[in-house]
This record gives sequence, structure tokens and C-alpha cells, in this order.
Amino acid sequence: MALGNNGFNVIGALFLSQFRLGFIVFGIFTFVGVLIATLIVHEPSNLSETSTKKKEKFSLKNVKLIFPSWQIGRDYYLALIGKMFQGVGNFAITGYILYIMTDFLHRGNQTQSSIQLINMIMLIFGILMGLVAGPLSDKFKVLKLPVGLSTILLAIAALSLFFLRNNTGIILYALAAGLGMGLWNALDNLLNLKVIPDQNRVAFFLGVYNLGNTITQAIAPVLAAAVISLFGYSGIFIVSFIFSLIGGISMLSIKSLKR
Repeated sequence: MALGNNGFNVIGALFLSQFRLGFIVFGIFTFVGVLIATLIVHEPSNLSETSTKKKEKFSLKNVKLIFPSWQIGRDYYLALIGKMFQGVGNFAITGYILYIMTDFLHRGNQTQSSIQLINMIMLIFGILMGLVAGPLSDKFKVLKLPVGLSTILLAIAALSLFFLRNNTGIILYALAAGLGMGLWNALDNLLNLKVIPDQNRVAFFLGVYNLGNTITQAIAPVLAAAVISLFGYSGIFIVSFIFSLIGGISMLSIKSLKR
């Protein structure tokens, strides 16, 4: 996650003055990457499998059977809410980072170096947390607290850019967001496994949970665009702060995990 999201952003920033070439280069990266991923995964065919289940008509009753009630799935739903709000808080800024640098912070010819600096710091934290956060979580039996803290760190990162519109703010944003996303990527899936309400349907609940990745990437740019048109670029940071804070509170409200 760190290499893909931040490492390639460092490379991508090199093409700001040659964006057409950048599209070609990263188009090739994407095409080759998909082929490699397909060959590595090599999912076997299931065409020979037969199913004895009868197709049932869609009804509200069936939906209630698929999704447990709030009393049963409370912690799972809180984790899902936390992921959704964390995602919007994160992508609202990262999706517009180029325009934030040019139109809000007015970095001019320093735009490329600023984007590279942010992503390099986040890459380092992402790799570091990937190596140490899991083992430390296992050793000290903590999970909910670092995941909740990771989202709150995104809220702090948003405020640092909002109040400090200079190099210090950029570095503080990168440090807080890098640590936050590093912790999140390292421990988020483990937390979700701990709060799944039905262990016989792990794949289903993981699938719904991971919709938070795709849905938030679709929602965040639309929401950010609306906020920019109403309040300017400064509004993005307030939205990111509020959404990230709600996400962190949701994670910390999980009861089945003590810490």
C-alpha cells in the first residue's frame, strides 16, 4: 500500500511538466501490473462446481437475514463507519493535493518537490509501520487504540495544513498523515477480522468492509469539489478533520476490543 500509494506518487510528480508522457508511462505500468498480478494470483476455475441452492427473490426479509441487527453487529458496523469516514477524510486531501499545492499554498515551481516530500515521508512511515506495528500490536495486545489513533492523526494532519500554510505545515501534515496511514494499513484488516459478527461468513463481511476503499474514493472527490465551490480549498481541511475525527471516534467506540 505504501509503495503503491506514495512511492509511485513520488515518481508521478516528476511528470508534472510532461503529463502526457506521464499518462503513457503509468498506463504501461498499469497494464503490465495487472498482467503480473493475474499471473501471481492464478485463481483456479470454478466452472466445474455445481450449486444446489435455489434462487430466491429479493426481499427486505432476506436483507435482514444477510446483515445482522445493530445489537449483534454493532462493533462491525462501527468499524465499517470508521473506515468510510477515514477514507473520505484521507482522499479528500490526497485526491486534490496537486491543486492544494498550486491554488491554495501557491507553491509555484516548488509544487513538484513539495508533493515528493510529502509522499516520501509517508512512504517511509508506511514501510516502517508495516514492519513494526503488527509485531508491537501482538506483543502488547493493543489493536483498537492504534487504529483509532491512526484516523485521529489524519484529522491532526488536516489542521496542520489549514493553520500552517508553509513548509512547516507540509512537513507536519506528512508526518501525521504518514504515521496515521502506516498504522491504518498495518492493523485495519486485523481489527475487522476481530469484529466480524459471523465467523462462517468471513469473506462476505470482508467484502462489504472493503467497499469502504472504493466507495470513499468515489465520494471524496465529489464532496471535496462541492466544498471547494462553496468555501474554497480551505474547506477541504475542515471536512477532512471532521470526517477523520468521526472515523477515529467510531473505532474507539468498539466494545469487544478492550484496547
